[in-house]
Amino acid sequence: IFNGDGYSEAWHAEAEKRGLPNFKTTVDAMPTMISKEVIELFTKYKVLNEREVHSRYEIYLENYKKTINIEAQLMASIAKTQILPAATRYQGEVASSIAAAKSAGVNVGNLGEQEQQLSDLSKTISDLQKKVTALVHASEHAAAGDAIAHAKYSRDTIIPAMKAVRELGDKLETIVADDLWPLPTYREMLFIK
Repeated sequence: IFNGDGYSEAWHAEAEKRGLPNFKTTVDAMPTMISKEVIELFTKYKVLNEREVHSRYEIYLENYKKTINIEAQLMASIAKTQILPAATRYQGEVASSIAAAKSAGVNVGNLGEQEQQLSDLSKTISDLQKKVTALVHASEHAAAGDAIAHAKYSRDTIIPAMKAVRELGDKLETIVADDLWPLPTYREMLFIK
């Protein structure tokens, strides 16, 4: 019995020591479903015949691909219609504040931090726009080949593109003013009853 954390490196080492398969992703694990041993087990006990096992394998892979694609499209939509508009509004407020301070005669040297904040904000917005475009492009294209090829494309191309968008969205959440942020923040979800 292993009573440790099944996600830790200790478990990975223990599983390897025991000769257990240790698949990191759904796509890695799925081909096992149509292995000779699995098909023999299902047919021996008349749970599924070989054709039914293969059918379920194809359906599960197709479902995986479609689910990832739906999530990617939704992520791109939220980024384009909620996060980017809120961030650009905040960018406008910061820029207006700096311009107003300059016109009021505030020493430009005293605005360095605010100008750096505006620069960082502008770069993050630009980076997010690029990553959203890349995500949309990835989700609109598909791999050539069978169902496993499509699932691998989702795992290797679409999910990393989603992760990149997520990281920038999370960064903007920590920068944009609360009154402009359109989504529940992590802080609100975790600590407000």
